[in-house]
Amino acid sequence: MKEFKLQPLRICAGWKVAYNNFSEYDPEKDESEYSYELYEDLLQLENNELLIDLGWYPHGELEGSYKLYMVNITFEAPFQHPLEVFSSRSKTEILEKLEYWTNSGFYQKYIRPTVK
Repeated sequence: MKEFKLQPLRICAGWKVAYNNFSEYDPEKDESEYSYELYEDLLQLENNELLIDLGWYPHGELEGSYKLYMVNITFEAPFQHPLEVFSSRSKTEILEKLEYWTNSGFYQKYIRPTVK
């Protein structure tokens, strides 16, 4: 049984990793027998009220795709009203989107200013 290391990530400062099960397994390049690496709870990042969640849907099925959500956890039913959603079968595209979304130039528009 082959073991896959965690996927290296380039994430900007300010984001906290809640959990990371996002391995280097690539469904476009690696053998299908390792599709157990594809499940819903791959990665979750937090930054104040923002949360980025990555999963593979449907779980374990090669015909599925990665799905990336950005939500505001202070909203009621945040996953029913996400700020951003991105879906792709390409691991490269997912990694690029993660880097883009965690850049303060992008996500700052979703941060509520604090009143002093």
